Amino acid sequence: MGNLTALTELDLRHNRLTALPESLGNLTALRRLDLRDNKLAALPESLVRLTALTRLDLANNELTALPESLGNLAGLTELDLGGNRLAALPESLGDLGALLWFNLGRNQLTALPESLGDLTALTTLWLSVNELTALPESLGNLTALLWLNLGYNQLTALPESLRNLTALNGLDLSGNQFTVLPEWLGSLPALSKLDLRANRLTGLPEWQGRFTVCTN
Repeated sequence: MGNLTALTELDLRHNRLTALPESLGNLTALRRLDLRDNKLAALPESLVRLTALTRLDLANNELTALPESLGNLAGLTELDLGGNRLAALPESLGDLGALLWFNLGRNQLTALPESLGDLTALTTLWLSVNELTALPESLGNLTALLWLNLGYNQLTALPESLRNLTALNGLDLSGNQFTVLPEWLGSLPALSKLDLRANRLTGLPEWQGRFTVCTN
């Protein structure tokens, strides 16, 4: 496969791949690589040579860690890592400055690197169904975000910096451990949908009438 150097798209979805050949790195014209729904536990180091990639789909594999070199794929605009076994992320992910859409849902993340706040072009970020108990203050730098999904984690509070997300249209906080909501949440000017289902709230703030709020 490494001889197919003119390839721009490669779709290997829904197979039983457990590993990828190092020769994959020879496909330097690739712009889209879809590897979702396989059984990959690791990525080859040669992946770093695919610098033309704009879309990389690794969802629903068995990845437990990511190489630091993944941060060299600076042309990526879409990255799907959902449905793996990731417990931590490399700081180098913050180098993916062109990312617009990023899915980290359905992993085993307990914390996020501060460098995630460097992804200032992001418009969509999925962090649902992990084991997060807190978020880094740097997430407040993601001022282009339109949609943030934090559902089904172990969150009890939000960092004050999230009040800077003035473009945010939708926020999913369902399935967490919130007992109260921060007052500043009611001042996000673009927020139109707020999902608060399955928390520990005993009352709602007065400002909730501004939004479409899901509580059951």
